[in-house]
Amino acid sequence: MISYEEAGRLLGLAAARDQRTVGDADLLAWHADLNAATLTYRDAEAAITRFYAVEMASLQPDQRRRVTTPDVISIARKIRNERLENFIYEPPPGDHDPHYLKRLRGQLEATASGNTTPPTRPALTSSPTAPTRALLSSVGRRIPAEDDTPTERPPIQRPGPLGRQCPKCSAAIGRPCRTPGGKERPPHPARRTASTPRHPEEETA
Repeated sequence: MISYEEAGRLLGLAAARDQRTVGDADLLAWHADLNAATLTYRDAEAAITRFYAVEMASLQPDQRRRVTTPDVISIARKIRNERLENFIYEPPPGDHDPHYLKRLRGQLEATASGNTTPPTRPALTSSPTAPTRALLSSVGRRIPAEDDTPTERPPIQRPGPLGRQCPKCSAAIGRPCRTPGGKERPPHPARRTASTPRHPEEETA
């Protein structure tokens, strides 16, 4: 609840900025409106400051106006929502929380009202710790094979004429022979001959 004294202070803050004249009717209206919206004095004061320092400051002089209670209520709600953007629930020690909802509502209200400081999480230090350095030292390290001696990959072998490059049309292994016009054709005789295995006695003849 905002007291009449606090409502008077809020009107005084507004009058100091827009030179309004404050009377008893103004005090009664502000007290009623702000309490009907369940605003706190802290939220209302922050809303008045933002209204003049941010919203009116961005306008031309002829576009500026005096703050009203709807302005204060609307801006105060925005401020409360902004305070909850990074809210992190803080559970009690242990794995069991029998009063979770009550504790959650209390932390939400305290954070929205600006009565608590949002918990901070430890940030990474500028230099890694010893365990981290040990893990990083293995990143990108070459894992040696059982035998580092490079082995030559055996050539592709397949039976028949297509298992050799054609000496006539230079068709690659596995590809069909082609005519001078580029059409596929049966393997050239030279390719067939080259792919036919010879008997040892033929080689020595």
